[in-house]
Amino acid sequence: MSTTKERFLSSLVLALGIASLFPAANALGAAVVQESVGDVRAGATPAQSKPVAPNQRVLSGTLVTTAPGSRVVLRFDDGQLVALHENTQFRIEDFRFRPQESKADRAVFVLLRGALRAVTGALGERSPAAFSLIAAQSTIGIRGTDFMVAVATPAAYLSVLRGTVTGTNVAGTVAFGAGTFGSITSSTALAVPIPPSALPATVSSAFGALGALPITGSAVDEKLPETAAPRAQDASAFGLETANRARELKGDLGREFGKEVSEAAREQARDRIPGSGSRKP
Repeated sequence: MSTTKERFLSSLVLALGIASLFPAANALGAAVVQESVGDVRAGATPAQSKPVAPNQRVLSGTLVTTAPGSRVVLRFDDGQLVALHENTQFRIEDFRFRPQESKADRAVFVLLRGALRAVTGALGERSPAAFSLIAAQSTIGIRGTDFMVAVATPAAYLSVLRGTVTGTNVAGTVAFGAGTFGSITSSTALAVPIPPSALPATVSSAFGALGALPITGSAVDEKLPETAAPRAQDASAFGLETANRARELKGDLGREFGKEVSEAAREQARDRIPGSGSRKP
């Protein structure tokens, strides 16, 4: 076997081994479906979304969508709970949690439409600055809390059940304590407190349904094991998206190694006697 071919095969084996680790690594980076009612779908894009089932794992980069009359509760690896109301689109932009590595904490979510309730877990308790919920009007921050947010174009609304929530945009940052409601009318308007009577009917209904869910304190009060984050069924439909990304990586590496093989073949061709099919002595 030529040196070039040996290098190609060994490099390809290494690439396959590295790529095979991607799903396992990402499997620790998000949540499982704790409860699902109605038509709830998840995937990298709306077109790639598939129905979810309880105990199914969803990874960072997943868009979760609830249809009319549907809802879902996601339990993240740090114990955080996120409940999505009907007609909601929610993206897990980037979630990382390792019990022994608080410096790696990161929880970035995007609420594209609809309403949600979030009860913070271990990450939110120890690294509140690592948490952000992004809406078109504002970025929501926390200080250990249980809160609800709804997007009702053109404004966003929030309700704080426990702890403190901040609303930040180019106009500045405003903090809201437990029992308060807030409104952010645009990305350039400062968040302001409002009475519950000022909530639109759809938002008031969503907050009423989400607030009635029996999830208060279930995430925050639970002690997590110190050795590893909780794991669930990794063999979900959404793991295929990660596998596809790994295959793309392998394809890129294979093309690079293929160039080496092609160059080696050209070198061998130059060493042959034209038309004879045999090597020079």
